[in-house]
Amino acid sequence: MSTSKTTPSKAKNATAIFKNQLYAYKDRVESLLENNPNINVERFLAMAFNAVKRDKKLLGVVEKNPASLFASLLLCAEHGLSPSPEVGEAWLIPYGNACQFQLGYQGLIKIAYRNPEIKSISAEIVYEMDEFDWGLGLEPYLSHKPASGERGSVTHVYCIVKFRNSEPMFKVMSEGELKEIQRMSKAGNKGIWFNKDKDPQGWMLKKTCLKQLLKLVPKEFQLGSGLHYDNLSERGDMLSLDGNEIIEVKKSSSDFHKPNVFAQALQEADESEIEDVEVTEMKDLFD
Repeated sequence: MSTSKTTPSKAKNATAIFKNQLYAYKDRVESLLENNPNINVERFLAMAFNAVKRDKKLLGVVEKNPASLFASLLLCAEHGLSPSPEVGEAWLIPYGNACQFQLGYQGLIKIAYRNPEIKSISAEIVYEMDEFDWGLGLEPYLSHKPASGERGSVTHVYCIVKFRNSEPMFKVMSEGELKEIQRMSKAGNKGIWFNKDKDPQGWMLKKTCLKQLLKLVPKEFQLGSGLHYDNLSERGDMLSLDGNEIIEVKKSSSDFHKPNVFAQALQEADESEIEDVEVTEMKDLFD
């Protein structure tokens, strides 16, 4: 019995296929970025290309379910978010045969700051050796003094939003509350929660707490939309594109969670086997 294995040429072909598909959306991406002057279309496409090229499982999605990947990228463009994992504004998460869109902590912060009434946002993790006290009622209070040495395990996470013309608001979540949300989540990356090796800054914990707080503060349309799509990922739904290239939601199904043979084969290939594809229009951005 013979077993199939993805060759370097097939890995390269997947990258080339994605590059060609990506450029077909250039005009659409450019129109979505018009209201987000902080990022231009060439840089966005370069970041999208690199994010997928460097992730063998996302290359598998190019083969199996490209609509879910491009729907996620278009949603990034709509909200002016970088698709680069190094930036942490949005995540393209391979999950089964599809791609999940997920807001990153930095993306949630970025969208929230578009509300002119928000002055500052902060989030912190509390450990068992820290001095921490808080209370609600008519006069809410919060006090946190981090330990100077070994801090122990996570006990709480809290977020604070300060407004320009009103009193600040805060949200505190215990380890148990966070783990309950983690347990219920069907997002493809929930395994990094409470994992100092994979998420040393605790961005997922901070984001989870911030999401709960932002449900209570005034928010513009884009913030509500971003939270909406992020919540869909939490429950396991996927994005896709309909016949008119409009983003639609696909309910979670077994089709999305079947083993991705193409992605698994790519994972077996050596990292060096996935070669760069020269893109003359923005070659300097791809290196």
